[in-house]
Amino acid sequence: MRKAPYVLLTLFLFSCGMSSDNSGVGNNEQGNDSVLFWVKEGRYNNNLSKGEKTELLDKATLLISEDTSDSLKLKYYSHLSVAYQNLKDSVSFRNYNRKLRQLAEILNNKVELANSHWDLGRFFDLNTIRDSSFYHYYQAYRLMEEIGDSKSAGKLLLNMAIQQSKARAYIESEKTTYKAIELIETINDTIRLFGCYNNLGTVSKELEEYERSKAFFDKAEEYLNLMEESDKLRYQRTLNNNLGNLFNAQEKWEKAIPYYEAALDYENLEERLPREYAQTLGNLTDSKIQSGDTLSALTNLNKALKIHLTENDIQGASLDYYYLAKYNVQVGNKEEALFNALKAIELAEESSNYKRILETLKLMNWIAPENDLYFDEYVMLSERLQREERQIRDKFARIERETDEAISAAQAAEQEKQVLFGISLGLILLGLASLIIIYQRIRVQRLRFQQQQQESNQEIFSLMLSQKQKMEEGKQSEQKRISEELHDGVLGAMNGIRMVLLGLNKKSDDSSVSIREEAIEKLKEVQEEIRSISHELNDAAYQKFSNFINSIKELIKETTDSTGLEISLNYDEDVEWDALSGETKINLYRILQESLQNIVKHAKATHVDVAFEYLEGMLKISVTDNGRGFDVKKAKKGIGQKNIKSRVSKLNGTWNIESSPGNGTGITVILPYTVEQLENRLLVNEEGQLEEVKKD
Repeated sequence: MRKAPYVLLTLFLFSCGMSSDNSGVGNNEQGNDSVLFWVKEGRYNNNLSKGEKTELLDKATLLISEDTSDSLKLKYYSHLSVAYQNLKDSVSFRNYNRKLRQLAEILNNKVELANSHWDLGRFFDLNTIRDSSFYHYYQAYRLMEEIGDSKSAGKLLLNMAIQQSKARAYIESEKTTYKAIELIETINDTIRLFGCYNNLGTVSKELEEYERSKAFFDKAEEYLNLMEESDKLRYQRTLNNNLGNLFNAQEKWEKAIPYYEAALDYENLEERLPREYAQTLGNLTDSKIQSGDTLSALTNLNKALKIHLTENDIQGASLDYYYLAKYNVQVGNKEEALFNALKAIELAEESSNYKRILETLKLMNWIAPENDLYFDEYVMLSERLQREERQIRDKFARIERETDEAISAAQAAEQEKQVLFGISLGLILLGLASLIIIYQRIRVQRLRFQQQQQESNQEIFSLMLSQKQKMEEGKQSEQKRISEELHDGVLGAMNGIRMVLLGLNKKSDDSSVSIREEAIEKLKEVQEEIRSISHELNDAAYQKFSNFINSIKELIKETTDSTGLEISLNYDEDVEWDALSGETKINLYRILQESLQNIVKHAKATHVDVAFEYLEGMLKISVTDNGRGFDVKKAKKGIGQKNIKSRVSKLNGTWNIESSPGNGTGITVILPYTVEQLENRLLVNEEGQLEEVKKD
């Protein structure tokens, strides 16, 4: 007859570090966090009653407001759910566990989401709802696997394997345990490796593979010897109890007894773990009874039953009644045996322990063989258990399959989303690249156009200067010719006259002498005057003439002649206007030309003042008319103003326009005074790039 092997496995399961370990309140929490302070008090202060702890936890929940950040809420919900679970307040636990899962999903916090499933798995395990427990353990496992937490994933696989073993899905439990070993061996966690081989030993025992079971328990003992001393004592008791169960299952009572006794020889076991103490005491007593030692058997079994009833451990009490039924059969008290057997079945049904029902029905066939009803129930239940075992195995497999399919679908959706995002990003980048290329080409074309325009302007101005130069050369040539004529012709003739007059000197009368002297003096004066004019004209031919100002004057004259507009020009004669750079001169010329055109078109003016001044290294050009004016703020800027602005900008200058209705318009341009020198120019090469070319 087999003993219940799972209570101590359940103990091991909870000691493997559930999410209560993952989400516990440490000593390093901030002291000013009132919520965590009350949770810590309500969870860990063992001097308080359950009611007082609940009151503190409820007080903590009132401090969580709508203004609390989601990250803090996540932390609070995690602590509160575990705290209420430890107090066995299932309603509050489920409430905060649900809030934790919902918020973790919104924040995509996979660690807390895994912990919430982990806590639910433990909750359903405590309530013997195996499929739900397995489902949530599996959900937590996949999340831990996804985030790369091998240690937690290994623990969860072991928990899943124990749930499969409790549901009698032994082959599936064995497979899951091997998967857990593969993960846990990578981190060399001796406690969990002990748990894995301990579970394999238990599963093999249930499959009646006793030698294999013993080998697994021996392997578990190897890892036991590698543990810290404090852990070793605790898990040694678990191993001793399971070895006792192994020999008990083989009906080797004498070998089982020492292991049960060793399992009981644990300091303060009855006080610290009363359920486990009562179960091991029952197992030991049953083994002694089967070996013929009934001394104190009834006392020990009743003691174990009392503890289980006090602890509200229905499964443990069902096992105790089963042991009492076997004891009464052993001593020949069939009536008491039948009573205990019926109580064992009643409590087993209440806790859904069909294995215990089956074992007790088998015992009742021996107690009351004349009653075929017990045998029929045994057969029917045996067949039902076989069907349910197949169904539960299928259910476990379906949970894994459906969860994997859901995760695969989610991953596929995420991949599809990433692909779409990648395509969208690629299209956006391609569009941006196209825009950049188009913009660059437009910019290159604009630069080339500006360069060509600049060259054209320079060429035009050079032609204008050349034309003016030729005109000046003609004037100079004419001046020289006149000078020569005056000097050689007129002056020569005058000298002849003077010589004739000198001939009159032979006349000695006073009148002739006086007239001759006056004529000679006048001729001298004319001679000196002509000589002076000749020299002045000849010198002017070689003086530097202001061609730029002449161009400005000619522009003004052309405008005056064509429009009748009166224009006055004032300029600083001390400034070497022709020494200005070609770019400055052509742009100043165009600015004045544009300004005069705007005045002619729009101003209805009769008089314009144009001034070119030099002010401390700067040139100031002003054009003022007496036209009708306009509102500068409201007026729309036309092409003329834009052209002026562009040219001023090229020369690194500033400009301003002042006007008001009825008061005329004034345009002022301020430019740096830069004289002609060797300049470097930016040109556009064949590849569309700017390069610097020195001007010869």
